[in-house]
Amino acid sequence: MFLNNFLINIIIFGILFQLLVEVKPQDSNIKPDLRNAHTATLIDNKLYILGGIGSDNIPPYPTFFYLDVSDSSDTNGLEWHDLTNIISIPPNMYVAAIKGGANNKTLFLYGGEALNDQSLSNLVFTYDTQYNTRMTPIITGTPPIGKISITPVIDYNGLIYLFGGYSTDSIYTNDMFILDSINLSWKNASSINAPIPRASYGAVFLPNKNIIYIGGYNENVGVFSLNEVYIYNTLNSTWTTQTTYGSIPSARYSISSVLSLDNQKIIVYGGYGPNFSQSINPEDSLYVLNTSNFNWYIPKVVGNMPPTRAFHRSLLIENYMVITFGQGYAQETDKDILLLDISNDNEYIWKTSFNNNNSTPTITSTPQVTLPISLDPLGSEKENIIVGAIIGSALGIAITLGSFFIYKRKKHIKKQDKKPSTQNINNVQPQEILHISSEKDNPHNDREILLIPGNTIQQNDERNEALNEVIVSINK
Repeated sequence: MFLNNFLINIIIFGILFQLLVEVKPQDSNIKPDLRNAHTATLIDNKLYILGGIGSDNIPPYPTFFYLDVSDSSDTNGLEWHDLTNIISIPPNMYVAAIKGGANNKTLFLYGGEALNDQSLSNLVFTYDTQYNTRMTPIITGTPPIGKISITPVIDYNGLIYLFGGYSTDSIYTNDMFILDSINLSWKNASSINAPIPRASYGAVFLPNKNIIYIGGYNENVGVFSLNEVYIYNTLNSTWTTQTTYGSIPSARYSISSVLSLDNQKIIVYGGYGPNFSQSINPEDSLYVLNTSNFNWYIPKVVGNMPPTRAFHRSLLIENYMVITFGQGYAQETDKDILLLDISNDNEYIWKTSFNNNNSTPTITSTPQVTLPISLDPLGSEKENIIVGAIIGSALGIAITLGSFFIYKRKKHIKKQDKKPSTQNINNVQPQEILHISSEKDNPHNDREILLIPGNTIQQNDERNEALNEVIVSINK
């Protein structure tokens, strides 16, 4: 019985320990399918790609994977790692994705459109890259309706700004919702003087805590011009419109934008032109907006210029503007990942290899949230899980040890039961030998009777009476 309890406790301990250390295999060296309208987020040297739409309007394979950018690599042989079978996240398209949380290591996902039924989601999912877990957090406040084609922006306080987007029934919006990734709450900010409702725009957070919104699309209006940009002040929740100058790009949408290394300029790439799905010439695909005077100019670019992409995603890693997937290229002739070296303002370079000189990439386009980890609700919940697992493990060990000591005690009690009581031991008479003589027999032929030790006095008295009867009969 004890052995069975011991084995059960060992199994319980193993399960609890598994909660602390969970090792799952990851498929590497995969070849991702062509896709667009996906997400691309960099967290701790890993570039996470989720969802999108593939060829023939089917979910692309794999639906969730990452690229480790901690080492130098060549775009001809990137080593992707598949997470599809490890973590379950809805592989929607047009999802708003950004990293947040107190430790800036949690992937936040909002909205998106399901490929199977074209339904729009207003749910928020989180993927904890530290513990490899997905959650649907409980968020206070009134959430926005389900929307797509939003470019999320996060500030230094972990606030995620979600502007505009496209909802059901061809409704374009211009509201501003703010998701607090630290305290998990929704807030609907002011829309006074907000730009015309739109989706598929570019957005960049500046060091002065303003957000610049560029271009976009509205089915009822068309493609928006870039002769104006829209500034949202995150400090006082106000909108202003800013006229731009210089070599103004043509109207475009489904663009991508990143902040330059000096934090003074916005680099805009790709997209579609005024006519829906009209490709932009590669020579006209790259522009720079100087935020000090709002002057547009075309940068000098060398290297093999790739075909222009739309519905792609871009982000800044070290000295590179990294452009991921999108529409407008063929995998047979072009790479899924484009690298634009922007380290020299006087000359950008298209490259095919990524040289990461530091262990941690510098990302200037996404603010780093520097709040205590203890403020992270997700992290706190994970810590509670770990603490619970540790306590459970300790209880398992305690149960095992307790069962062992109970077993030993019961065994000791059984041994005590087999021993004579103290009273009986005190009443036991010592062993002696009686010599019984017979008058009829040889007087020297004595008989010996052994009194067995351990008998009580009463028992020996009974035996003595029996012996007396024997003696009397012998004497007769």
